Amino acid sequence: MYLHGARGDRTELVVPSTWLAARGAIALVITAPSTASPEPAGLSGVPFLRWQAQIQTRDIVAVRRAVDLLVRRPDVDPSRIGFVGWSSGAHTGAILAGVEPRLRALVLMSGGVAPVSAYTALARPALRAPIRRYLGSIDPLRYLRLAKRSSLFLEDGRREAIVPQAALRTFARATPPGTRIRWYDAGHGLDDRAYRDQLSWLAAKLRIGGPAVAGAATGP
Repeated sequence: MYLHGARGDRTELVVPSTWLAARGAIALVITAPSTASPEPAGLSGVPFLRWQAQIQTRDIVAVRRAVDLLVRRPDVDPSRIGFVGWSSGAHTGAILAGVEPRLRALVLMSGGVAPVSAYTALARPALRAPIRRYLGSIDPLRYLRLAKRSSLFLEDGRREAIVPQAALRTFARATPPGTRIRWYDAGHGLDDRAYRDQLSWLAAKLRIGGPAVAGAATGP
């Protein structure tokens, strides 16, 4: 299944999903609940932190319910379910890597984050405990460390202009041994080579062998 970036929707990854579907897989692309819940105006302090935790939790639940749907399909092997997340979708995927055992392979594209400690260091004293509580509960770095070995493929761009390079590297350092990490001469949206690499990796990890759909594109 595929999950888009912040303030986007499912259309961002429909085309990449068709490349995998053309190889004989089932592809599910969803729009995250956070897309329909814009940041409330004027919200700050603890209420804002609470809202951040709640909206991320809703996205996690949405993906897990999507996995529920997949495993109920007679044409899906429940032991061969994968996930592709781009940008904020990669953040969600990082948490899922630690809490959703049914995901065998996860591709996290252009995902990066600063440690929660960086936010607490800048906050006024009264907010430090709430930051640790609320942001700590949805900290991708916390859950990446719990991921199954060899279940992750991180793809990042050397010319990334949206997510700071330090955040990308912090994300990568939190992954367990056996994680595949590749850097591309590309920006936030990555490039055709990144998509070809992820398709090959997913095909191997999930044992996707076709036959290919006649006349359909199986990659960029």
